[in-house]
Amino acid sequence: MSIKFKFKKPKSPKSKKKAIIAAVIALVVIVIVAYSCSISSKAKSMHANVAYTTLKKSDIKDTVSVSGTVKSRESTNVYTTLTFPVKEVAASVGDKVKKGDTLAVLDTASLSQDIEQQKYGTESAETSTAIALTKAKSDYESALRLYNNDLDTGVVTAKSQLDTAKNSLTTEKSTYGYKEFMYNSGQLSKYELDAEKAKLDDAQSAYSNAEKSLAAAQTAARQSLESAKAAYDDAVAKSGDKSQDIALQKLEQNLKDSVITAPSDGVVTVSNASVGVAPSGVMFVIENVGSLKAEAQIKEIDTSEIKAGDEVDIRTDATWDTVSKGVVESVAPAATPSTEGTGSVTFTTKINITKADPRVKIGMKAKMDIIAQEHKNVYSVPYDALADESNGAGRLYAAEGTGGVYKAVAVKVKTGLETDIAVEVSGDKLKDGMIIINDPEGITEGDTIQLAEGEK
Repeated sequence: MSIKFKFKKPKSPKSKKKAIIAAVIALVVIVIVAYSCSISSKAKSMHANVAYTTLKKSDIKDTVSVSGTVKSRESTNVYTTLTFPVKEVAASVGDKVKKGDTLAVLDTASLSQDIEQQKYGTESAETSTAIALTKAKSDYESALRLYNNDLDTGVVTAKSQLDTAKNSLTTEKSTYGYKEFMYNSGQLSKYELDAEKAKLDDAQSAYSNAEKSLAAAQTAARQSLESAKAAYDDAVAKSGDKSQDIALQKLEQNLKDSVITAPSDGVVTVSNASVGVAPSGVMFVIENVGSLKAEAQIKEIDTSEIKAGDEVDIRTDATWDTVSKGVVESVAPAATPSTEGTGSVTFTTKINITKADPRVKIGMKAKMDIIAQEHKNVYSVPYDALADESNGAGRLYAAEGTGGVYKAVAVKVKTGLETDIAVEVSGDKLKDGMIIINDPEGITEGDTIQLAEGEK
C-alpha cells in the first residue's frame, strides 16, 4: 500500500486580500444580526401596563341570578257570604289595621226586620209546643191508668157481655142435660130435645162472640195507649226542637257578621268593597308586612344547582345599597310552562326573607342571587388569569420583584369553585399579597412586567 500526498497550489497575494475582506464583511453581518436579535428579544420580553390582582383570601360564591316579587308570607283573604249591599267602607289600600278593626259595614235594615219576626215566631212556637206537650202527657197518663186497671170503657162492656153469655151458656148446658135424660127415659119427644139443643147452640155462639168482642176491646185499648204514648213522645221531641232557636241565632250571627273586621294585624293591599254594591268574592286582602317572602321563576338548567336551604342575597331598586337576606324555602316539583310559546319551562321558587331592609315593601320587584355554593376564606382570581386549565389544575403567572422591576413567574395551582368571573385556586406557593397577572396571554416565564397603575 502506498500513501499519496496532495498539495494545494499556494494562493497569490491578491487572493489573500480578497479572503480577508470577505471575512471582515461576514463578521460585520454576524454582529449586526446578533444586535438585531438582542433588540428583538428585549422588546418581546417587556410587557407594559399589565393588569393584576393582589392575592388575598376571601369568600367565593357560585350564584344563580333571578328576578321575582316581594310578597307577604301571611296573607289573608277577607270575604263574606252575606249578600247585603255595602253601607260603609272603613279601610283603603295601604291602611295599617289591627285585628278586629272595622273594614266595612253592610246595610242590614231588612235583616233587623227578619230578626224581629223570627223572635215572634220562636216565642209562639215555644208556647204552642209547651201546650201540646202538657196535653199529650195528660192523655198518655190517663190511657196508661185505664189500661193497667182494665178501666177502658170498651173492655168493661165486653167483659160484662162475656159474663152474661157465660151464665146463659152454663144454664143452657144444665137444661139440655136434664132434657136429654128425659128423652132417653121416654118422657120427652125428639122435637122437644132438638129445640133445647138449638137454644144450647145459640148460647155457645153468643159466648164465643163475647170472647171475640173482649179481645177486640182489649186490642183497641192497647192501641189507644200506644197512640197516646206516640203522641206524647212526639210532643217531647218537638219540645226539644231547636230549629226555631237556630234560625234566630243564625240571623243574629248574620247581623254581627255584617260588620266586616280585620282577622289579623297587617296592611290592606286589596279592597274590592264599594258602597251600595253587594260583595262578591274577596272583599279585602290583609298582609303582614313584617313577614315577607319572594317568589321567582328559575330556569330548568338551574334546578340542579338550587335546593331548599340555599342562602339568597336580595336587592330592590329602592334599596340597592342594602342587601336583604333570605333562604330558599322550596323549588316547585312541577314546571310552569312558558306563556311565550317557546316551549321552555320554569320552576316556581319560594324564598323566605329572613332579614329585610325596612324599606322593602310588598309588591316590589327584587333581584336575587341564590348562593348555590360558597367557599369561605379561600384564594380566587379572575377567570382569565388562569392558563392551561385542565382536570382541576392550571397555571398562574405571578409578578415578582422589587423596585418596580418585576419578572413573570409561573405558579402551578389547583382549581376549585368557579363563577362567571372568578375561580378558586389553591397551591403551596400561594400567599397573601402575591401579585397575580390578570390576563397572561403572550407572557412567558422570565418576561419583564410593568404593572398598571391603580390596579389592586
